[in-house]
Amino acid sequence: MKKVLIIFCCFLLMIVTGCSSKNAENTKVVEEKVVLRYTETLQQYGFKEPVVLKQIPQRVVSLVNTPVLALYEMGINQVIIPQSKVVKYPDKLLEKSKQINVAINKNIDMETVVGAQPDLVILGYYAKDTYGKILESQKIPVYYVDAGPTVSYKSIKDLTYIFIEAFGQNNQGASGIKQRFEDLEQRIVAEKQKNAGKKVMILQSFPQQNFIQTKNATVGTMLDMLGYENVYHNEINNMVMLNKEQALSYDPDVLICVSTMEDIDEYKNVMQNEFSKNSAYWNGIKAVHDNHVIFLSNEYMVSGGINIIDNINKLIDMLNKQNL
Repeated sequence: MKKVLIIFCCFLLMIVTGCSSKNAENTKVVEEKVVLRYTETLQQYGFKEPVVLKQIPQRVVSLVNTPVLALYEMGINQVIIPQSKVVKYPDKLLEKSKQINVAINKNIDMETVVGAQPDLVILGYYAKDTYGKILESQKIPVYYVDAGPTVSYKSIKDLTYIFIEAFGQNNQGASGIKQRFEDLEQRIVAEKQKNAGKKVMILQSFPQQNFIQTKNATVGTMLDMLGYENVYHNEINNMVMLNKEQALSYDPDVLICVSTMEDIDEYKNVMQNEFSKNSAYWNGIKAVHDNHVIFLSNEYMVSGGINIIDNINKLIDMLNKQNL
């Protein structure tokens, strides 16, 4: 009888242990789900519900620049990325990823996107009702992000930290990105105090044409973070054609010239020739007269993701070099 009782107890223990194991397995599956929340910016656009994936994606298609560099540094495999003449991709990323044209007014090759068998596609929020519908009809998970010529530093940081939360726990690449954000923000605090009261004028230049940026344009947001007051204000457009007569009244301490050309040295020569050729006009602008002019490469034209960290650091270095 005792033997029967012992065997019965062992049998019950095995059942209970088995159930516990199954529960643990089920709990583990839930815990391993990847949750991509939406940033405050995207929530304002109506994107409320997070995207939930069963696991960290293995075949990501990025159809906007903003996430590409952060995902690369975190070791997330991207099978397709956008073509870009502005954002400089690492060679190893280019070796592994196919580039496709996602330029404005170009039709994205959705056949190639779907054919890549992605387990996540990252798409600009503005394309939800076009390309988003196509992808969702194919049961492909889509995560929408802030995108465009200008994406704010905060929006880029918020998005990056969501990726870190989802993909980058105990990830060396993710830790490095967070440290760079923290180091930059400490530096910004010091620069903002130092630059209080200084005025900046920002030109984005094509040959023979100059456009002026507000504080809400790409470089304008950077200078605003560093404590500079923008001389041009426009609540409707972030960038307009320069009114040369009006510009003589701006009196900036520093002039920032942003290139649309790939060769920064060529751009610098073009602008310096313009200043020299029309010196009677340009010397009427304080920053040009004082030779307080900084030339930026075309990578400053658009927001490309976490390269904003390097871009702001380089801008600070250039300003400090001229004691501005």
